[in-house]
Amino acid sequence: MDYQKFLIRNYKAIVGPLEVNVEKNALIPIIGVNECGKTTILQAIFSFDHYNDQLNEGRHVKDTSNLYRTVSNDAVVTAVISLDESDFANALDEIHQTNNAKAVPERDATLAARLAKYRRKRRQIGSTLAISRNIPKKTYAIELALLPDKPLNSAIARRLVTHLPYILYFDDFRDSIGEKIEIELTKKESPDGWLAIVERLFYITDPSYSVFDLPAMEERKRKTVLAQVRRRLNEALTKEWQNFRLDDTEALQISLDYEGPTDPSAPRHFLKLDVIETDINGDEHYFFVRDRSKGFFWFFNFVMKLEFNPKILDDDDSKTVYLLDEPGSYLHASAQTKLCKKLQRLSVDNRVIYCTHSHYLLDPEVIPLSSIRVADREASGGVKLTPIFEHSGKIIERRSAFQPVVDALQIKPFLLDMTTDQVVIVEGIYDYYAFEMLKQGYRFSFLPSVGANSIKFYVSLMIAWRVDYMALWDNDQKGRACHADAMKIFGDEVASQRFRLLGASGNQRLQDLFEGADLIAMRQQLGLPKEASFEKTIAGLFFSSIRADVLNGLSTKTRQHFRTVLETLLPQSSA
Repeated sequence: MDYQKFLIRNYKAIVGPLEVNVEKNALIPIIGVNECGKTTILQAIFSFDHYNDQLNEGRHVKDTSNLYRTVSNDAVVTAVISLDESDFANALDEIHQTNNAKAVPERDATLAARLAKYRRKRRQIGSTLAISRNIPKKTYAIELALLPDKPLNSAIARRLVTHLPYILYFDDFRDSIGEKIEIELTKKESPDGWLAIVERLFYITDPSYSVFDLPAMEERKRKTVLAQVRRRLNEALTKEWQNFRLDDTEALQISLDYEGPTDPSAPRHFLKLDVIETDINGDEHYFFVRDRSKGFFWFFNFVMKLEFNPKILDDDDSKTVYLLDEPGSYLHASAQTKLCKKLQRLSVDNRVIYCTHSHYLLDPEVIPLSSIRVADREASGGVKLTPIFEHSGKIIERRSAFQPVVDALQIKPFLLDMTTDQVVIVEGIYDYYAFEMLKQGYRFSFLPSVGANSIKFYVSLMIAWRVDYMALWDNDQKGRACHADAMKIFGDEVASQRFRLLGASGNQRLQDLFEGADLIAMRQQLGLPKEASFEKTIAGLFFSSIRADVLNGLSTKTRQHFRTVLETLLPQSSA
């Protein structure tokens, strides 16, 4: 089973229905100004799974009413899921085996007879189901006329939700780990919070291990178990530390110790976690996790929840829904750049939705611009979510393909990182994708406009910022007209040095640089249909994990076509 989309209604400021489609986009960045509802969207999705009700102090399932209205309906979050006949049948079998009278009270017929009726209908259910949860009432319902028995409908829905992928939420550390974690004397089937994360750590170290067994263990055995768990924990942290490297620390170590009762009349047991820092003399110094930098605190939370996900009971953690609220806010720029790539890799097998104000987490070479959503307020005060290219920002003229991101973040273009390479202004995002992939060692940085006519606006900015640039138009009717218009505005001297048309002959466009056989092969390797558009093919290749292999297979003719164009962009003295 898997999540396909979420629909949110009447959850705080969201009137809705607000849709988040995770089947279409496995990686969804949400951007927007403060107080526009970004966090509310994440909390609403998190509230769908009853497993999460006690996490984060239950804030996401409390006070969900719309404060912008005097009267509002109950908050409802609906998940459209994919499933097969066996998933539905297994849910019925589990209900029959548990025979939970409270969840499925008996009526006129026996429970077995009612379940048998639905078993006969299971083939009519289809491959998708919409399951809604009333958040204040904490009840589920399958939105399907074939399931009119409300108590049984609700019980089936709850069973299905239990087997759906985990929805994991990373907030702003309010669920932070304390000085020590209390080990409850009675082992719960589903422990909460950090105790659940630690229990998962013990299980991954060895399936026979449990944090709940520590109090009763013989001391030497307990030390042996803790040593093995500590090593497994530090292996995971050190591996990720190498990816992020928040500072110059070469190694990262966490101590893990047991603390027994100090008051016989009130026996309590704890697990203590400390950060070990070794100075230049080799002496160890111990710190609480919460006493380290905010960047490290975020890193520790992220890795613990990522690596030791408490709901996953086997090695298959695919399709987990990761919700991240301002990830990496306390990380420096280079660490955020690495995090951006980490989130993209995570989305290959999972669903990742995150809110951000940082352009480092919107790198167009890593994050498809079409996946970005803008959270905004409606005139009525509600929250809406809009694809980036459909968002109407305050700037009248969209002068770059990246401009919607700049508008939504409310930052000025020159605050973005400027490259030291020569900038080449091209007509659109697909020109950017193609030339960035096939620049073949030439030191160019391509800047996409949103059409041939918009290039002239960026020419003005390049001149004002004293950036070394070139401007490239398609050699078609539209491109030649816009090229001629720019020549009139900036003069022949600028045009002769900085302006270029694509190819010497007329009617040459970007797609003409690719040999037809190469495009056919690219579609096959990417698993695209034969009739896939050129734009879809290029975008698919740019964000594909096999991009390098596909590019290596391109013909000499295609590479030469690009090389010829690139050579015309070199300074005249170097050409």
